[in-house]
Formats: sequence, C-alpha cells, structure tokens
Amino acid sequence: MEQPDDSHLTPDEISVLIDPAGSPGIPAERAAHARSCDRCKRNVAMQQEWDTRLHRLAGGRRRAPAADCPPATEFASLAAGLTAAPRSDELLAHAAQCDACGAILHAAVEDFSAPPTDAELQSFAELPSSSEAWQLQAARKIVRASGRGGVISMPRRSRLAWAAAVAVATAASWLAWEQWGASDPARLIADAYSQQRPFDFRIPQAAYSDLRVERGANGSSFQQPPALLEAEAKVARELAREPDSVKWLSLRARAEMLTWDPGTSILTLQRALDRKPGDPDLTADLGMAYALRADAEKRDLDYAYAIEYLGRSLKARPNSPVTVFNRAIVYERLHLNDEAAQDWRHYLELDPAGAWHEDAQRRLNQLDAKKNSDRRP
Repeated sequence: MEQPDDSHLTPDEISVLIDPAGSPGIPAERAAHARSCDRCKRNVAMQQEWDTRLHRLAGGRRRAPAADCPPATEFASLAAGLTAAPRSDELLAHAAQCDACGAILHAAVEDFSAPPTDAELQSFAELPSSSEAWQLQAARKIVRASGRGGVISMPRRSRLAWAAAVAVATAASWLAWEQWGASDPARLIADAYSQQRPFDFRIPQAAYSDLRVERGANGSSFQQPPALLEAEAKVARELAREPDSVKWLSLRARAEMLTWDPGTSILTLQRALDRKPGDPDLTADLGMAYALRADAEKRDLDYAYAIEYLGRSLKARPNSPVTVFNRAIVYERLHLNDEAAQDWRHYLELDPAGAWHEDAQRRLNQLDAKKNSDRRP
C-alpha cells in the first residue's frame, strides 16, 4: 500500500479502513491516527456516508420512471462524479427511494464494474490524472459499493471515456473535500459535534468522538466550537433571505440541539415539517430533539414522543444507521432493553466496522450482560 506524503490517511487507507474485507488492513499506527485525527475522522465519515447512500439504492421489481423523476442523463453525470452538491445529494436521496431511478444509477456504474482490459489500462496510464494509482482504485471502490443488476447498459465505446471521467472526478473530489468542509454549514455542524460531542445521540455526517460535554450544559458562546459559530452565522444569513426554507430551518434546529436548546429546536422542526410533512430527515431530527428535552428536563413523556417520531422516520427509511442508533438509545432510557437490543443488532448489520460500530457493540454487550445477570437466581 502506498504510504502517505504526510501524517494524514490516504484515500487508499480510508477505503481499507472502511471495508477491510480481502485486505490485510492498515498498520496499527495508521489506525490509531485515524481514531485521533479530526481531519481524518471527517474524511472517513464522508466516505462512509457516500458508501451508505450507494448501498441504499432501491432494488426489487422495476417500474417506469415517473413524470417528476430526474432525466437519466443526470444520473449518468452523477455516476461520473460530475454533479456538484447539493444536486448530487438530491439525486442520491431520490435514487435511494425510487426503484426506477435506482436501477438507472445502478446501470450507470455497472458498466465500469468489470475488470478493465489491457487496452483500457494502457489508456488509463496515458491520462494526466492517472499518475496516482488510488484514483482508479477509488473510482472502482465507489462503483463496487453501488452493487450490481442494472437494466440499462452503456455502449462499449463510451465506457472508456466514462471511466476516465470517473477517475478524474474522483481525484478532483478528494482534493475538494477540505474546501467543501470548510464552508458547508451541515459539515460545520457535524464537525462541531465531533469536536465537542454534547450528547449520546448521533447527528448525520458527524465522526465519532467521546462524550465531552455534560448533559444540559450550555456554557458561554466562547466555549462553543468555532465551526458551530460559523455555521450559525451562515444559517442565520440564509434564513434572513429565505425564512421558510426547510433546508435552513433543519440546520438551525441541529445547531440549537448542539447548544442544548431542544425546546426551541422542536418548534423549529415543527415549522419545517409544516412545509414538508412526513420528511424522514426532519422527523428523525424531531425525535432526537424530544429525546434531548427529555434528558434535560426529566420528562419521560418526551421519550415517548421521541420513539414516535423516530419510528415514523424508520418506516420511510428503515435502514438509516443514525436513526436506528438514536432510537436504540431512547429505548435504553425507557428501560425497554429488548427493543434496544433489537435496534443495536440491526445497527451492527448496517454499520459493520468503525468507532460507531464499536460503541453500539459495547452498548449491546452491556444489555446482554444485564439480561444474563437478571436471570441468575
């Protein structure tokens, strides 16, 4: 495995760390660095999020695309890595819920999933972007993560050009990660969570870190992570322009939760849900907000509300690792240990490796030990 030019993990190392199957893994000192470096934890979390979204692509019986489905050309651009955020996120979310569009995206990546021929490898070698082997490896890793079984196939003559675009786009996306993370409010909020994790529950995109802030502790704004302050300022500016934007209301609510203001967060999320009823992301966040208010104010009724809204989200998106993780914790709070254990086992299937997996396994082991202890005479 190619060694990094500096102390941070290479894309190749991150791929092995996320999916060690068929690989001897990475050296122990590199794995230790991955657990302690905020930048590397962020990059690992981003790659895991991408892989998770690809694995959620809808399967089963295919139907025809609906009138409001995006055109197939957009999914081809997405597969080639040429679609910028936030449109790429919108397309992935749509494909995860729509079996027809999921099939189209499967098909777009399927054509590149077979081993390249000698002629193709020679052409790759001639590309200016192929001077580093990880570009091709990373592109192929993304392809394999999406699975197989598409229904549409690209002409063979277009395959090489498309593959080259994937390699170039993959290299460019890795170089752009740091710049993107420095300005995107959702990423800033996730970074703030990881820097000073304020509660047990998870928020989307955030890397694992140990709990560092006592429950219910607000503190001075000067004690808040700079990333959170920057995110709050950006969200406030956007809401001044678009007061009813669901996106910015959602991010405002997450920031409010990070500053231990769950009551206001609940109101913000209910306002967003008035504009986008039933949205699984909003209902999942609302469930977490109720759980936080239950923690802060010792209100068991709010735990029941949390279970209700987390359950609604999981009906729409049953394999959301973050939502399953959070509901398992709420079940623990209510001493519903059998239900909690069931959710932890589901989570371990959804997230087979990494720090969050280890945390879930530890919690499940504690529940199993308690259950065995209760059985003893």
